[in-house]
Amino acid sequence: MTTPVKKLTIKTCGDFSAPRLRELLLALGPIVDGKPTAPPDGTALDIIKIAGEATSAQTGQTDKGAYTKLGGTFIGTDLTTGELYSSKACILPEFIGAQLGDALLSAGENGTSVQFAFQITVKQKASAVTGYEFGIKSLMQSAPTDAQARLMALAGIEAPTPRLAAPAPAAADPAPAAAPAADPAPAADAKKPKK
Repeated sequence: MTTPVKKLTIKTCGDFSAPRLRELLLALGPIVDGKPTAPPDGTALDIIKIAGEATSAQTGQTDKGAYTKLGGTFIGTDLTTGELYSSKACILPEFIGAQLGDALLSAGENGTSVQFAFQITVKQKASAVTGYEFGIKSLMQSAPTDAQARLMALAGIEAPTPRLAAPAPAAADPAPAAAPAADPAPAADAKKPKK
């Protein structure tokens, strides 16, 4: 079942408030003298997957900073519980929301929408004010836009081509490898030379 929310954000898609994020990261750390301690920097936890189709964008400002509010259809899942959330509005971390908003705003009034799907991760970072930082990974294959392709052509930049990954090494087999077989024996029905 999907829970509708007023706007889909990191905080509303599973209550990922700062205290809860610190609690989740602390659970990944070692126990020292019977107490949980912070995990090493870089320890990560996948927290949310969000997908949507944005049809509008509006920028704003609060005491916490600038934001871009996207309008459209959005769904998210709390990866720690499996709960689903849906909304007609979405606010992502600014560096992502602003890029999506810019894409919509530059498209003008021609009925363009922007589809996206992201996985959001929280990572331990002791030097951050909050003690953590977010990481975002696109879950969609992306390609340069027409405008980006023109700029790349002007600069002589080629779009990277996906590299084929080498196959993963096979698990080590504890049994020794069989020795190569000797030359096969002649077939039984082969005729022997007559004397």
